[in-house]
Amino acid sequence: MANKSNSSLAQQSKEWFLEALLKLMEHKKYEDITIKELALKAGLDRKTFYRNFDTKEDILNLYLDQTCKDYISNLRKEAVLTTYTVARAYFCTCKMHVDFLRLLDTNGLLPLLLTAFDKYLPELHKIFEDEQSASNPVYYSEYALSYFTGGFWNISIKWIRNGAKETPDEMAQIIDTLMSYPL
Repeated sequence: MANKSNSSLAQQSKEWFLEALLKLMEHKKYEDITIKELALKAGLDRKTFYRNFDTKEDILNLYLDQTCKDYISNLRKEAVLTTYTVARAYFCTCKMHVDFLRLLDTNGLLPLLLTAFDKYLPELHKIFEDEQSASNPVYYSEYALSYFTGGFWNISIKWIRNGAKETPDEMAQIIDTLMSYPL
């Protein structure tokens, strides 16, 4: 029982550090936030930080991993994977995490999201492979997923910097139109 309790406490500590980091980033540059200040804001000590993380970036990676998992979950909810439904799932995920994405952008850390998605490409590839690859193996290859990830990435940066005004459905329609546009 103590092990489960310790695990819950460790998870709670990680969440407190994450909340503290995000709160601090609202008013201070990420690079200027110290571990001491982060621990103080979380109401924990530095030892607890180092028991759970090696760097501040590890805290961000915790949130980024959850963002990627949310995208995969949103994709799995789609009955059929089309350009439109994939884009809608992506922008629904971005909308869920838009405040975090803005903080990353303000601090010059938005590329961490692309790095996180790259880590999940094999799992994404498996989803597409299971659903669609028989119909067009090149279109759903790892190269194609990397290509699409880059396009989604650039459009999402523009969307975030423009205030994320368009709905996920509007963004999905834009991407669907772009992908069907003849070159």
